[in-house]
Amino acid sequence: MNREEEIIKPMSVKAYVVLNPVAGQSDPDEIRAVFHRAHDKGLWDFDLYETTGEEDLKAVVTSALNEDYDLVVACGGDGTVSGVADGLAGSEVPLGVLPGGTVNAFATEMGMPGDIEDALEIILGIHQLWSIDAIESDGRYYLLFCSLGLSSESIAAIEREEKDKLGWLAYLSNGIKKSSNIKSKKVYLEIDGRTKNLQAYEILLFNSDQLGVIDEHLGLDVAMDDGVIDLYVLKSKGLDDIFLSLFYRIISKPEKTPMFAIGRSKSL
Repeated sequence: MNREEEIIKPMSVKAYVVLNPVAGQSDPDEIRAVFHRAHDKGLWDFDLYETTGEEDLKAVVTSALNEDYDLVVACGGDGTVSGVADGLAGSEVPLGVLPGGTVNAFATEMGMPGDIEDALEIILGIHQLWSIDAIESDGRYYLLFCSLGLSSESIAAIEREEKDKLGWLAYLSNGIKKSSNIKSKKVYLEIDGRTKNLQAYEILLFNSDQLGVIDEHLGLDVAMDDGVIDLYVLKSKGLDDIFLSLFYRIISKPEKTPMFAIGRSKSL
């Protein structure tokens, strides 16, 4: 499906909405009010599910697909969106995204405005559908990227209180803390039948290079709808090397960057 070809006209729809009430710094009561105002205008009927952090979100969404919903809407951060998308993978039910998290990289990549009410107007009005890739790992689907090393360890260590207090800076803060202790790993990769042996501090599988911070990208040649995985390796550790990687890419000298591309593949 091509996003330039699939134009959806406004209509009243039946939606299943997944709201993470503690994501980001939005007021969940105001978000609920936005949903009900759209309902009062006759734009949609919706069933609301609010996450607790204890559920299997994939199972929740998969179960909802047994009902006759026109679309499923995720309102939260990238973790919430990814969990909902995991349950929708392989189905024909569209995913709508409302930016309600600390970092809303996927919503930004989709071109959604930062205001939840404005974003909902797009979902319930004239809009385009875009079929995109997802990265499958251990039976779970990811929309943006997967990693082994610094990024995954830093994200896993972030507490909700840190996100509420620091916003997206919580990710940077934890990255700094973890970078001093991270050790390189010997990695064996099989890409399209070929084996590579590497010593690396991080392996990254990208489906998008969107950072979600003031609409910034890493500057990588990555597309969300090209049908392949983009594999990158961080050869050195520390934030200095990450910033150096960005600098060399900006000045078009990627061969000097500590983070370099291994290749593209449908599976590895």
